[in-house]
Amino acid sequence: MHTPRHHGLAPAAARATEDLIQAVRAISPLLRAEADAAERDSRLTPEAERALREAGLFRLGVPRSFGGHQLPLAAVLDVSAEVALACPSSAWVAMVAYVAQQLAASFGEQARFDLWGTGPDTAMCGVFGGTDTSAEPVEQGVLVSGRWGWASGCHQADWALLGVPLPRPGAAPERGLALVRAADLTIENTWDMAGMRGTGSDTLVGDSVFVPQHRLRPFADVAAGRDTAEEPLYRIPPGSMTLASMGPLLGAARAVFRLTMEAVDGGKPMAMSLHPRLADSPGVQGALADAATLIDSAALHLARSAEAVDAAAAEPGTAPLVDRARVRMDAGHASRCLREAVQLLLTVNGAGSFARGRLVQRHWHDLETAARHPTLHPGLAREMYGRALVGDTRPVSPMV
Repeated sequence: MHTPRHHGLAPAAARATEDLIQAVRAISPLLRAEADAAERDSRLTPEAERALREAGLFRLGVPRSFGGHQLPLAAVLDVSAEVALACPSSAWVAMVAYVAQQLAASFGEQARFDLWGTGPDTAMCGVFGGTDTSAEPVEQGVLVSGRWGWASGCHQADWALLGVPLPRPGAAPERGLALVRAADLTIENTWDMAGMRGTGSDTLVGDSVFVPQHRLRPFADVAAGRDTAEEPLYRIPPGSMTLASMGPLLGAARAVFRLTMEAVDGGKPMAMSLHPRLADSPGVQGALADAATLIDSAALHLARSAEAVDAAAAEPGTAPLVDRARVRMDAGHASRCLREAVQLLLTVNGAGSFARGRLVQRHWHDLETAARHPTLHPGLAREMYGRALVGDTRPVSPMV
């Protein structure tokens, strides 16, 4: 299995990415050590959160003008995949913060100052949809109420990017986004899942929280790239930013491959077989070759799309629909490849890999849970791309 080294990145971005990966490797033993507690408590431990913050992983999407890394999408795939080798939940929390920061930076300079005026290490979470949401117009803003579930990283977040209905005079409310201080929200513990338990994706609750006008944006403007920032990163539409979700999945699959190879290289015997070792079995050899190739295929598709998204963001206008749909297709295809690879590796490891204390089963649970995120649905991506290829512009999703 081949691990690309920041292919396609500009020299400065490649250096920053390599520095971050070295920082991740330095904290990886701690993240692994804290993973059991994160699994038990359904949230990252304070020690893991502190390590992520001090390593600069909560400033990946923060503008350089405020001391952040402002990393391109291709770089974040590399960094989050590296984090996931140690702890996929930690990687997911850092990735969600990056995506929320990327969107928040498009709100304008005053909103940027609110978020990062006192420093760049501002963790964020984000939920586009909510239940029982409302936004009551008041002077210079709105009062926001509602419940926002699946808020990954909400226990670490200083700010939340939340979907709200924006009132319009004489018309129905339109879908919008609001930047809300986490201190103005409460957390309801609702996250009890088989995988990605450490993400702490609980439910945020708001009750008449004031949000000023400069921290509100119509979702349609964000999705269409209207009135966005000058920096290319902040012109990437939300549909293409879903590609960032694949970094943690890629790292989780690579972790299972590494753990499997450690067992194979360590001379693990093959049960109920005349082969003295797993390594001697042609069936095992073939499964390893197939798994490695599937993981490589996923990585190559993701790298292709990430480089295309970053390049398109540097040009004026919006990328063609067929190009944006291909990004979603690449993500869906990569997700399917990674799941197939891990299935092969689980068979090589045998029934013992499902013991609760084994890292292999935790990474498997994490991968299978994260792969069901709605933005990574292979069938939906296939429908988007197929329509775009034949010139059918009817929308399949609000984010392409």
